[in-house]
Amino acid sequence: MITAEPVRVCLVLPRVPRAELLASRAVEEAGHRIAFPRDTLAEVKLAVVEACLNAMEYGTGEVEVEVVAHPDDAHPWIEVAVVDHGPGFDASAVPKPVLEDTIRSARKRGWGLELIRRLMDEVEITSQPGLTRIRMIRRRGGQ
Repeated sequence: MITAEPVRVCLVLPRVPRAELLASRAVEEAGHRIAFPRDTLAEVKLAVVEACLNAMEYGTGEVEVEVVAHPDDAHPWIEVAVVDHGPGFDASAVPKPVLEDTIRSARKRGWGLELIRRLMDEVEITSQPGLTRIRMIRRRGGQ
């Protein structure tokens, strides 16, 4: 059933293993309410999980997640914000990962931001000491 009003879910994630899956479930529920395709919803969920994992790994304090599913007859969209209160970082200084380097390296990490940017239509990162916010938007059908 498609709802006429935006569906909004706000979570504060505990710092426990698998807490990011709570955000994933919230995205799934909100996406179903606005008839988002299953494949597109899976991509949004992956981006949100990556953002939550980064917030829990690099941030401090609570990780806040807001999911808003915007119904629209022709172009519904999902907006997700993930907030942490850590030291902050310069998103432009994070190097793009190189697959060949990752394959050769013992450390197989560092793909989170790249995945988020590739899976979502819009990504806005604002960060300073005490507050990092990643805002992501995905439209049904993409771009």
